Amino acid sequence: MRRLSVSLLFCLWPLFGGVFLPYVPFPGDLRLLNFFWSVVCGLGLWIVDETVGLSIVSPLLVLAALVWPIAVSGAMFLLGWKLRQMSSRMRLVLICTLLASSLLIVSVHAALQPPMSDLPTYYRQLAAIW
Repeated sequence: MRRLSVSLLFCLWPLFGGVFLPYVPFPGDLRLLNFFWSVVCGLGLWIVDETVGLSIVSPLLVLAALVWPIAVSGAMFLLGWKLRQMSSRMRLVLICTLLASSLLIVSVHAALQPPMSDLPTYYRQLAAIW
C-alpha cells in the first residue's frame, strides 16, 4: 500500500504543479505557477506549436494538451514504483529533487512578464490557444 501511495504522489504531484496549480485561487486572488513542472508539461504544446502550429482545430492539440502531461505523470508513477528498489542514497536524491522542483513557484502574473514569458509553460501555451 505504501508503494502505491508513493507512486501516486510521484505521479500526481507534477501533474498538479504543472497543469492545475494556476487554476487554483489562493487568498487575495493570487494564482501560482510551478515553473519547472509547467515547462515540462508545456513542452508537448510547444513542440506542436513549433512544428505544425497550435490552433483550436488542430488534431494534435489533444495529443499535446492531454496525452503529454499524462505521459509525464505515467513516467513519474513508474519512477515512484521503482523507488523502493533503488539504493537509499538514490531514493533520497529523487525525493529531494521532487521537493526542490516544487519550490520553483512564482505568481502567474510574474510568469507572464518578460523574460519568463518566453518559456513554454503549459498555462501560457494553453492560454494562447483559447
